[in-house]
Amino acid sequence: MSVYSKLRNQAIAAAKHNQWDSAVSLNEQILASFPDDTGSFNRLGLAYLQLEQKDKAIARFTRVLELDRSNSIAKKQLDRIKSKKATALPTFNADHFIEEPGKTKIVELHRLAGKPVLEKLSVGKKCVLTVKKRYISVETEDGTYIGALPEDVSFRLIKLIQSGNTYCCLIQRLSSKQCAVFLKEQHKSDENRDTHSFPPGKLNNNIMDLDDRFLIEDDIPVDISRDDSESDYDVNTATISDD
Repeated sequence: MSVYSKLRNQAIAAAKHNQWDSAVSLNEQILASFPDDTGSFNRLGLAYLQLEQKDKAIARFTRVLELDRSNSIAKKQLDRIKSKKATALPTFNADHFIEEPGKTKIVELHRLAGKPVLEKLSVGKKCVLTVKKRYISVETEDGTYIGALPEDVSFRLIKLIQSGNTYCCLIQRLSSKQCAVFLKEQHKSDENRDTHSFPPGKLNNNIMDLDDRFLIEDDIPVDISRDDSESDYDVNTATISDD
């Protein structure tokens, strides 16, 4: 790994752990060697916002637009400052996302909510699983709809939840076009003691995929479009296997 990549990953990790002074130092180190690196300027701007140094933040985001007039991250953050809208703090903590074969799974949500809902979310936020007739709805703790688990995962977990299992759900990855959640079995009922919540397989989801996506959600995703009354299967007669 190059020195640039190492510093960049460290800078993003610092931001995701709310270590803003460290984020400033790391991004400044990058800019000392790469003075036109827009990613570093954007991360610096975010760090200065969290350190309540608004003028410095504005200067960094403005510099980004001087280098790249179409940069969506800088535009978004300057719009936030202008509208006096609070910037959601990333709440990422790698310890939350320890994978255990058979007990955890990272899942992309379907039928996402709209932009006003998604832009209030942050990585690491706790969610609630609500069983519907045909799928499982993922919601904030105050009941706001975020998205739905895929039908195959919903099918499996509905049966397991109805027979006594409980699960933790955290936002694992977030952007304008997708939202993924980390599901973890919290309690296994006696009835399900021989059944895996998530059949073991290759764990190829890299939770430390460090990038700048947590800085922006700028596109409008598709709203939920299918009625919950539609039913493609009967959860009362379905069975579960570990295939």
